[in-house]
Amino acid sequence: MFRKADILNFTAVYRIGNPFKTGATVLDDGGFDFKDQQSIRPFELIQEKDSTILKYKMKDDERVFGLGENLGGLNKRGKTYRLYANDDPNHTPDKESLYSSHPFAIIDGKDKSFGFFIDFPGEMLFDIGFSEYDTLEIRVSGRDLDLYIFDTSDKLDIIKQYLMLTGKPYIPPRWAFGFHQCRWSYPDSATVSSVADRFREEGIPCDAIYMDIDYMKDYKVFTVDEEKFPQFGSFVKEMKEKGFRLVPIVDPGVKMQKGYDKFEEGISNNYFCHGKDGNPFVGAVWPGLTCFPDFLRSDVRKWWGESYKTLTDHGIEGFWNDMNEPAIFYSQNSMKKILEDVKNFFSGQKIEDIGWASASLRERMNKMSNSRDDYKSFYQKTDDGKVVCHDDVHNLYGFNMCRAAADAFEDIMPNKRYFLLTRSSYSGAHRFTAIWMGDNMSWWEHMLVHIRMLQSLNMCGFFYTGADVGGFGCNSDSQLVIRWTQLGAFTPLFRNHSALGTRKQEPFSFDARSMEYMKDTIKLRYAFLSYAYSEFIESVENLRPFITSISMNFEGERVKDIEDQYMYGRSLMVAPVYMPNAAGRYVHLPQCRWLGWTAKKWDERNLQVYEPGDYYIDAPIDRIPLFIKENSMIVLNEPMDYTDQKDISTLYVVAFVSKEACFTYILDDGISKDYEDGVSSMLNINISRQDEKYEIAIDLDECDEVAIKVQRVFFEIYDEYNELYKEEIEIK
Repeated sequence: MFRKADILNFTAVYRIGNPFKTGATVLDDGGFDFKDQQSIRPFELIQEKDSTILKYKMKDDERVFGLGENLGGLNKRGKTYRLYANDDPNHTPDKESLYSSHPFAIIDGKDKSFGFFIDFPGEMLFDIGFSEYDTLEIRVSGRDLDLYIFDTSDKLDIIKQYLMLTGKPYIPPRWAFGFHQCRWSYPDSATVSSVADRFREEGIPCDAIYMDIDYMKDYKVFTVDEEKFPQFGSFVKEMKEKGFRLVPIVDPGVKMQKGYDKFEEGISNNYFCHGKDGNPFVGAVWPGLTCFPDFLRSDVRKWWGESYKTLTDHGIEGFWNDMNEPAIFYSQNSMKKILEDVKNFFSGQKIEDIGWASASLRERMNKMSNSRDDYKSFYQKTDDGKVVCHDDVHNLYGFNMCRAAADAFEDIMPNKRYFLLTRSSYSGAHRFTAIWMGDNMSWWEHMLVHIRMLQSLNMCGFFYTGADVGGFGCNSDSQLVIRWTQLGAFTPLFRNHSALGTRKQEPFSFDARSMEYMKDTIKLRYAFLSYAYSEFIESVENLRPFITSISMNFEGERVKDIEDQYMYGRSLMVAPVYMPNAAGRYVHLPQCRWLGWTAKKWDERNLQVYEPGDYYIDAPIDRIPLFIKENSMIVLNEPMDYTDQKDISTLYVVAFVSKEACFTYILDDGISKDYEDGVSSMLNINISRQDEKYEIAIDLDECDEVAIKVQRVFFEIYDEYNELYKEEIEIK
C-alpha cells in the first residue's frame, strides 16, 4: 500500500509503507495531505518480500544525471551504482559505490524531464541501462520508503525544489575559499611550522594546513599528543597569527582502553553500537580495537558533539570527519574466523602442495575490511528505544556524526561559522557539512572524475566540495599536479592532499619552474576570491548550484553530452586540461559569444572573443582555458597571502558586454552567521551599452556592521568586436 501527497509547486511524495525518518528533509510531513494511490507515475512498482523495485523505461534520447558522489559519466546511463557507503580507496571504473549515498537524479529527455529522490537509509542498487539498455531499475533493500517526484522539465527548478525539500546548503567561513595543504602526515608541530613557513617564504598563498591521525595520542579521538604538539593552544594561536587555520582529523572509532575518558564515558552510558548479546560491537581501525558511537541516538550525538570542545578550546575552527562510513579494518569475529582458517589451511600441508589454493584464503583476508557481514552483526537504537540493525540504516552513520558536530557548534561556537569536511554523507547533509571526494589516486583519469563529480555533487546540494588535488594515492609527477592545481583553483574546496609513503606534493616539493606555475595558479585563485565568494553566497540564497553543467545553462542536445566543462558561478566557464602532455584541448562554446582567457597570471590578460561553436584552444602547461559569457562580468582582486590578510581596496572588473551586464559584489564578515540576518554589504555593478557607448553604474548598499573598503574599480570592457574600453572609477 502507498499514499501520495502533493507538496511544493510541482513535487509529490509517494509514501510506501512506514519509512524510517532519516532527517534528510526539512519539511514537516505532518501537514501533508496523503491519499491512497494505485500507481506511481512514471515508475512501475514491484514489491517483493524484503525489497522494493522501481522500473522506468528510458527513451533513447534520455540522459540520467545525479547520484552525487559516484563514479562513471556525468550521464549515468550504462552502469550500475550501489548506494551503500563504502571505504574503498581504489576508485577504478568498475566500482559501484563510494563513501556516500545521494539518491537524487534527473531524467533529462528531449520532450520531457523530471527528477526524483528516494529517501531510504539502507542499500539501493541503481541499474541504469546496464542489464537492459532502455530500463532503469532501482532495487531498494526494504519495503518502506519515501519517493519524491519533481514533475517539471526545468532542471534548475527541479534542483531548487529538491533543496527546498532537503534544506539550504552550508556556507563555510571565507577562509575556506583559500588554498589548503594536507598530507598523511605532518606528524608534529615542527613539521607543520616548516611547511607553513615555506609557503610564506615562497610567496605562495595558503589558508589552512590539515593534521592527519598522527597528531592524536595513540590515535585516540579528541586527544592531542603533547610530545609531538606541546602547548597546543599556543601553537594554534601562533599559526593563526601567520594566517593559517589548522584542521585536525576526527574519526568515529573510540579506542578500547581503560582510563581513556571517551571510552569510559561511552561504556558507562551505553553509548556504543552493540552486538546481539547487548555488549559493545568491537572492530579495529587505526587505534586498534575500537567501539563505535551510536549516532542514531540524540543523547549520543550530544555527547559526541560536545567532545569537539576539547579542540575548539585550543582555538581550532575547522574539522575533518573521516572514516565515518564507518570504516572497519576487521571485527573480532572476522579475525577469529580467518585465524582458524589459516591454522586449518596450513595444518599438515607441504609448501609445495599449497599452490593456487592459497588464493581463496588471500581473497577472504582481503574481504575482512568493511565486511557486509560485520555491518549486519551490530545494532543501533532510535530515541524511542527501537533496535535497528546497522545494515538497515548504514548510509546515515556519517550523516549523523556530522549532525552531532554541527548541532554542538551552535553552543560551542555560537554565531560562528565552522569549517566541517566529511568523507561519508547522505542526502540532506549539505545543510551542515561539506564533503570531499575521498581517497583518489594520482591518475589523469581521476581529474576527469573530479570534473564530473563536482557537477553531480552540486546538483545534490553539496555546493562546497572538491577532490584531493594531485591525487591522494600513488606518486604524482609535476605535470599532473600543475594541471590538477589549475582545476582545483576553480573548485570550492581547493586542497592538495597526498598519502603516507608517496611523493610529497606541496608546490615547493617540485622543481623551480613547476613551483612557479603552481604559485601563479594559486594566486589566480585568490584573485578570483571576490567573484567566487559573491557568487557562492548568491547561489545558496537562490538555491541554484554554484557549479553547473553546461546543459543546465544552455539549450540543445549537443550540450547534454559535454561533461568536461562547467560553469563556475553564472559568468565563467572553466575548461581544464586533463590529458597528459596536452598543450591544449577542444572546447564547445554554446549558444552565445564568449570572451576567452587562457589564464596564467591573474594580471596578464590577452583576451579574445569567440562566436559559438567548437574550437581547439591552445593551453600550454602553465595555462588554463577560461571563458566569460557574453553580457556578464568577473570581478578580481589583488591576491594576498591568506584570505583575511587585508581589506580589499581595489576591484578589477573584466566584462564582455554587447548589451548589458550586472554583478553584485557581496561582503560580510566571513566569520559569523550574521549574514543570515542580512548583515552584509553589496556593491551592485551595472554596465549597459547604447549607441556604442558604455554607461557604468555602481550602487553601494552598505550596512553599518560591515564596511566595504573598495576605493576604486578598474574596468576592462570588451565588445563583440574584441575592442577594449577601459575606465577607472573612484568609490570613496
